[in-house]
Amino acid sequence: MKRAPWIIAIAVSCAAVVGAGIAATMRFNSPNQPPAPSIAASPEVLSPSPSPSESASPAPTPSPQSKLDDFPHQRIVLKDQTTPEFAKFRQQLQQAIQKRDAGFVSALIPQKGLALGFGRANTAKELKLEDPKASFWSILEKAMGSTCGFADPNATTAAKGWICPTVSRDFYQQYPPKPDTPPGLEYELSNVIVVGDRVNVRALPNLNSEVVGILSNEVVKFDQRRFENSQEEQIKAFDPISDWTPVILPNRKQGYVYNRYAYRSLENRAIFKKINGKWQITEMPGGD
Repeated sequence: MKRAPWIIAIAVSCAAVVGAGIAATMRFNSPNQPPAPSIAASPEVLSPSPSPSESASPAPTPSPQSKLDDFPHQRIVLKDQTTPEFAKFRQQLQQAIQKRDAGFVSALIPQKGLALGFGRANTAKELKLEDPKASFWSILEKAMGSTCGFADPNATTAAKGWICPTVSRDFYQQYPPKPDTPPGLEYELSNVIVVGDRVNVRALPNLNSEVVGILSNEVVKFDQRRFENSQEEQIKAFDPISDWTPVILPNRKQGYVYNRYAYRSLENRAIFKKINGKWQITEMPGGD
């Protein structure tokens, strides 16, 4: 097995920015990036299907969704814990990300620079924020696409700042490794947390492919074999938003989840603090 392809995804995200990582997801015929981090904005979230008419049959026909999610589920409860002040800032940041507002985001980068994962600190200039396609934009957008909470999980205040997302924290709390789990990162690398309501699983990594499953805020297995069989250039061309993650469903079906909704427990998180009255991103841990 190849050496921890996911870390590789996390410093991941940093890869294109700091050259310190690889990815654990693949780039195949990726569609245009959906316009907003809002789950409802993506074409990959299934619209509710109308219920079959009762008058058409005495025994209602199962809806397409009932067949596509007819398997055991490992649901996860994602907890968003913010104050009005931070919630307002988060909304402003999400809007700035969508507009690729380099001025707004540059003001959040410490003067000494920001380290992504285990990489060296990068200044705002080195993050290439003036380029709307720079990889840091996707890293930050993914981090801000789910729940946030206190940086210290045991705290009752934000004295140590805020962290976004809290997906990996909720995953570990609700699905901790078993005592006999071998040391290393196998547990972290083998799981994918799908965030969203009725997220499509596609047979192939493109939006025109058949839907083979539907997932809603749950944990599924990462398809390591298909990842490793992908082309090296596809692995290196990773984008945490607009590419695809290969998964294995509980019914053994294989498919792909659009990256906007596929989170990994080692993925980059953003830690925010107010310093001298101004918000800053003080850390972006990942690969840990």
